[in-house]
Amino acid sequence: MESSSKLKKLPRLKARGGLAVMYASIRALILRELQTRFGQYRLGYLWVFLEPLLTIGVMVFLFGTIMQRSLPGISYEVFLINGIIPFFMFRTGVTLGISATESNKGLFSYRPVKPVDALIARNILEFLLKFTAYLSFSAAFYWFGFAISFDAIPQLLGYWALLFIFMFAFSLVFLVIGDFSKEVGKILSALFLVLYLLSGILYSIHIIPPEYRIYLLYNPLIHIFELMRHAVAPQYSLVSGISLSYFLWWMIVTLFLGLLLYKRFERRMVKSK
Repeated sequence: MESSSKLKKLPRLKARGGLAVMYASIRALILRELQTRFGQYRLGYLWVFLEPLLTIGVMVFLFGTIMQRSLPGISYEVFLINGIIPFFMFRTGVTLGISATESNKGLFSYRPVKPVDALIARNILEFLLKFTAYLSFSAAFYWFGFAISFDAIPQLLGYWALLFIFMFAFSLVFLVIGDFSKEVGKILSALFLVLYLLSGILYSIHIIPPEYRIYLLYNPLIHIFELMRHAVAPQYSLVSGISLSYFLWWMIVTLFLGLLLYKRFERRMVKSK
């Protein structure tokens, strides 16, 4: 009788909802990613800052004087951090997203863990790392006297949020494609090399003649990078054709395509692992 009364007093475990289970999975996967990416290397965290620092230093040394003359209303250093760091986030998030299922295949035997959870965990971690680096560089440049405006901080944060959603959407598409072909990673590396040169990251699109500029503006990344620069430097004029609506259109269509592909092939991705 005493044992049965004790059992009755034991608290009942409440069943967790789908969002709570997903949150727990993503949180555990983020901690796992931190340990995997940086646990064995003392300079792992520092590389988040060293990579953009080295790139910015080289570009300023090589082209700083020339580029500064062609940049309207923004210093070349501030121009670079609002292109290089967001692009590195987008590139790394998508690249790591391809191998999200392969790297976590042992976890998919647990029903609550899904391939999309692994992708979201990697994207969130990449966003937090690169956004921290962005804030650090911005604070350092402001400390050293570079002109940075704080009047459009809400817009700037919104642009970062939209870029994160676009990164997730793009990653989701290639997560599914990568499950069919492992060689897609090599194709994606070449694609990002081209995007790196055609996204107005190292140079201002103001210097591109209008008859050729219209072709560059098909690239949605240019639009968000230019809007970021305009947010921190209002004197930096936007060329004709820069449009937030155009970027949103790309983001929504890519997200819809990614969710559609994932819903269609989720079972195949789990079973094939």
